[in-house]
Order: sequence, then C-alpha cells, then structure tokens
Amino acid sequence: MYSPDDYEIMSEINSVACVTAISLILGRKVASIDGPIYYVRGLLLAMYSLTLAFDIIACMLVSTNNGNYISCSLGFFNCIFIYTFAKLALYLYFVEKIYILSIPKVIRQRSPVYWIGVGLLVPYIGLMILMILNRVTEVATEKPFHCTFGFKLPGSIPVLSYDCFITLLCTAIFVKAYAFPNMAQQTTPQASSIKVMAKRNIVGSIVACITATINYTVMIVLQGQERGLLALSIATLDITIVSCVIHWVTATSAELQYVQTVLNKGSLDKPMKLEIKQHQEVVVLTELNSNKL
Repeated sequence: MYSPDDYEIMSEINSVACVTAISLILGRKVASIDGPIYYVRGLLLAMYSLTLAFDIIACMLVSTNNGNYISCSLGFFNCIFIYTFAKLALYLYFVEKIYILSIPKVIRQRSPVYWIGVGLLVPYIGLMILMILNRVTEVATEKPFHCTFGFKLPGSIPVLSYDCFITLLCTAIFVKAYAFPNMAQQTTPQASSIKVMAKRNIVGSIVACITATINYTVMIVLQGQERGLLALSIATLDITIVSCVIHWVTATSAELQYVQTVLNKGSLDKPMKLEIKQHQEVVVLTELNSNKL
C-alpha cells in the first residue's frame, strides 16, 4: 500500500493552508462589494480567483504526480499559465495604481503612463513561449517514481530578470510618489491619501519581487530539475503571500476613499441635472401665470 512521504505531507498541508487563506480573502472582498465593480476591483477579484484556482489545482496534483506523467505535465502547465496570468493581473493592478496616483488626471485612453505600463506586460507572451520551449517534465523510472518538472536556464533566467525589472520599476514609481511627489500631488486635497496609497504599494511591489526571486532562484539553482511537489509548493506560497499582502494594501480606508473619489466621476453631473430641472420648473410656472393673466 502506498503511503506519502514527509515532503508530500508537508506540501499538502501548505496547499490546504494557502487555499484556506486565499478563500477567506476572496470571500471578504466579494462580501465588501456594495456598489459598482470598478476596473481596479475587478483586477483584484481576478487575481484572487486565479490564485485560488492555482492553489486548488496544485493541492490535487501534489498527491498524484508520482508515476503519473499526465499529472506531472499538468503541474508544469499550471505553473506556466495560471501562475503567470495571476501575476499579470497583479502587474495590471500596479499599472492601475500608478495611473490613479498620476496627477493631473487624464482618461486612460490618453494616458501615456498607462499605455506604457500595459505595453511592458506584452513580452510575457514571449516569455511563456520561451518557458514552454525549455520545459523539463520527467517521471523517474524507479520507485517511488518522483515527478520532476521545470524549465532550463534559457527559460528561467529571462523570466526572473523581467519579473525583477517590472516590480522594481513599480517600486521606484511608488517611492517617487511617496517621497518626491510633484506639485500637483502635493496640493491636491487627497495628498495624504496619495502618500498612504504609495507607501502601502511600495510594500506590495517589494514583496512581489522577493517571492518571485525566491521562486525562480530555486528553479535556476536546480537547473529545472525540481521535484514537482517542491515547485508547486513554492509557487503556491509565492502567489498566496503576494495576494495576502495586496489585500492588506487595499484594506486602508484612505486608499478606498481616494479611489472612490477619483473613479466615481458620475456624481459630478448631479448638480447640473438639478439646476436644469429647477430652470424648467420656473419656465412652466411663468407660462401658467401668464395664461391666467
């Protein structure tokens, strides 16, 4: 009768803990929705949902990849696609925060900062192809038939380098908004909220850089010959820790108030509608009085 070894047990415990944590975060985020789902909130929901999907799949594959090439391959593609898509949602969130912090404000379609940020994420398509071309998926021929997957150095080094570049670039922009704001950012009524938002997002981007570096460094050191459960466990911890930190980043009331102020522009039209309505009522009353006379 097959019995899991200590590493499989620890990996399962890690997966279950991460699934529990991200489920709580996603549940709290969904329960807190009491209005329209803005773009930034949609990005958070997408990132949490992708993280939960990754964690659940990893939890199932950890206990089935020994001697199972299909399970081993699914673990590899789980790390390539769902993990990368969750990270892309994270980076789109950072781009949106940078856009929100930018003052004077222009719409996204006319914001060069926004489009440059989105354009910097396009190379991830090529990086995903590069990782697939340099993949390693093997199942040992001897008992207990351990699964090994990863990608060789031509696939891991570029991904690590570009991840560090994106996160450090976002960190630098947040540091500038916090420590060296421009005149418009200093004089806006939401200046204190901008500093709180920038400060917390500095923490989020640094944590994302550290966890990604650890994840890919282990892959590089082992030259892609990483046991499947180890790769899945590290990636699960990576994306779950980042999601928890981002949840803390967005939990401050100052940030929520500032985002609401910046994005909820529809309320600016209400006084104009009321003024027009009052004007119309005055015209009607004037006409009625004229008829009576």
